[in-house]
Amino acid sequence: MGGIRVESVGRLHLGLMDLHGGLERKFGGIGVALERPRVVVEAGQADELVVEGADEERTWEFAERFYANFSNRVDSKAHLRVREVIPPHVGLGSGTQLALSVGTALAKVHCLDLGAIELSKALGRGRRSSIGAGAFESGGFLVDGGCRDGTGTPPILFRYPFPSDWIFVIVTPESPKVPSGGVEDSAFDNLPSPPEEMVGRICRLLVMKMLPSLIEGDVRGFGEAMTRVQHLVGESFATAQAGRYASALSEELVAYMLAHGAAGAGQSSWGPTIYALIKGEDKALELEKKVRKLTDQARVFHTSVSNHGARVMSG
Repeated sequence: MGGIRVESVGRLHLGLMDLHGGLERKFGGIGVALERPRVVVEAGQADELVVEGADEERTWEFAERFYANFSNRVDSKAHLRVREVIPPHVGLGSGTQLALSVGTALAKVHCLDLGAIELSKALGRGRRSSIGAGAFESGGFLVDGGCRDGTGTPPILFRYPFPSDWIFVIVTPESPKVPSGGVEDSAFDNLPSPPEEMVGRICRLLVMKMLPSLIEGDVRGFGEAMTRVQHLVGESFATAQAGRYASALSEELVAYMLAHGAAGAGQSSWGPTIYALIKGEDKALELEKKVRKLTDQARVFHTSVSNHGARVMSG
């Protein structure tokens, strides 16, 4: 199939800075782009919209939203084929990456200059965090500034390339369905407001330990700060997920990976995906093998961080 090919990135959400909102901004995301898993979408011009491949239902939804928003700027439709997708609703950014891959492919087919943030708004993504859009656009380690009054698109405040030998071991346990869509909206609405002191501790850990450790190449310091942020964020989410993590298995695996060489560990978004950070691919592979032996109730792999964002190719 000729035309446009978009290869996106996955993402991990490493935490939210401010669920209190006392400064008229709320959330504030921390995250990284991943080399895998990824979304791959191909598109070419057509007389009518055609969708085939993986995750057809959501692809149709995002394509129809695209044409609803930009119909006055296009005079044809497109043939979309989804070659690869990220598993949905597991904490790896599947919805935003599929939306932006579809939106970008259609924009290129129709010669429209639309960036990730504009497409994210048009396709109904990024209401609480811009980490997914930032990962798609540029990759790396990202921090966003939260939403004013809990609404709108958060600005990306900080982006920094991640060391190539800092590897994430990704574990997705089999677990009950985690919140998404309207259920997720309701869960966020009903989260108890954390004390300002907790928000202050998270922000201090980010600014005074996590960021300096990243820039200085100190994986242990970065991992310690990341783990502590995750503990604090998990306390805020405990009422909605019956504990700091999405399941007892997730909590057990986080503790296991920390005890077996990980510099840091935590849960991405609502989970069930958890992750561990370790320096060196050999050590990452060793930890991956240990986790596989510990449980057969999880998908396990390792990946580096993507420092380039999505790739768009034509021809």
